[in-house]
Amino acid sequence: MLLGLGEDGHTASLFPGDAALDVTGRWVARVERPDHRRLTLTLPVLSAASTALFLVSGAGKREALRKLLAGDDIPAARVRARAVLVIADREAGRSY
Repeated sequence: MLLGLGEDGHTASLFPGDAALDVTGRWVARVERPDHRRLTLTLPVLSAASTALFLVSGAGKREALRKLLAGDDIPAARVRARAVLVIADREAGRSY
């Protein structure tokens, strides 16, 4: 599963504090955002992947990357695939 990482720690359209983070009985959930309605795969679906690969770029993602690697409570860190890999560019991973 190829995933991105948002500056706020979101992945797919699973945002901090959103009710979609707690959906376990469905594969897809609707997410209401200020810009528009979205559909997202739920955490059980993302976590069912044999490998989750996060592609992270830009200095603006540095803090979210730190939280992901530390296992802090951000949506991206709640993905529990069998293997979780992170590829980050120099700007995002500058402090690592």
